Amino acid sequence: MTTVLVGSPFGTHGVDVTDHFDKGVASLEAQRECLKGLGEHDMADPREFLESMARPSGSRLGVRFGVLFDVVTV
Repeated sequence: MTTVLVGSPFGTHGVDVTDHFDKGVASLEAQRECLKGLGEHDMADPREFLESMARPSGSRLGVRFGVLFDVVTV
């Protein structure tokens, strides 16, 4: 079985999400009432929260925003 593990800072695979990034921000912003319940939390600013993960990954991929992942076969 092959599994994809998302969020590894050292991922061996990646995808450019630059063209879809704003939709992801809008999706998280739509959950604003739920996010308020978290109090002072990283997700309080959805754009900055998502950018803080997607910028470094994008840099590794040579694009503005990216997502890195590992592919593991078990």
